[in-house]
Amino acid sequence: MRIDKFLAHNGYGSRNDAKKLIKAKLVMVNDELVTKATYIVDIENDVVSVDMEEIEYFEKVYYMLNKPAGYICSHESKNYPSVLDLIDTNHKDLIMVGRLDADTEGLLLVTNDGQFSHRVAHGKKEIPKTYYVELEEDFNEDYIEVFEGGIMLDEFLLKPAYTEVLTPRSIHLTISEGRYHQVKRMMHYANNQVTYLNRRKIGHLALDESLAFGEYRDLSEEEIALFD
Repeated sequence: MRIDKFLAHNGYGSRNDAKKLIKAKLVMVNDELVTKATYIVDIENDVVSVDMEEIEYFEKVYYMLNKPAGYICSHESKNYPSVLDLIDTNHKDLIMVGRLDADTEGLLLVTNDGQFSHRVAHGKKEIPKTYYVELEEDFNEDYIEVFEGGIMLDEFLLKPAYTEVLTPRSIHLTISEGRYHQVKRMMHYANNQVTYLNRRKIGHLALDESLAFGEYRDLSEEEIALFD
């Protein structure tokens, strides 16, 4: 793995940030100074240090991605590219924590920690997800109470959902499930249509507003702990 990629992957900023560290003569591999960002690191055997501090290659990774429209949450890219194409990493075992439709944007978690993924997406603890929703027609506020009581979709009774009206045609909708096209189908139940959908929060974790569409970053230890 290239040294700039290794450093970026281990929390030292972007690749450009890593190159600045190399230029400042702060990066060493096996006690030898690294002068080029193209230097190849053996992640199994080499000892890498930054400013005399030894660092380890992370086996488990946890990413927050601001998913853009036009990407699918799948390992296979047929009609649309995969969101995994947006992540520059040496790890080949990444999984998406839950899914967003191709036309849905916003907060997506990506990891190679299967237990973490299951805990967030399928665990016994109900973790709410909040969506910003734009609508074709004015939202009928009578459905606020209806959604809180749970509605039937197919043969399933949905768990209570909570609505915050932002404008006549935009709301925040918080649900604790992730059934197929659930938000769109709930709005159809309310005689309305979704024109734009963006996931803003998973539990207490909010989308980092500094991330542009298609950008991602590592979760902090504190953010990971929110799902313990």
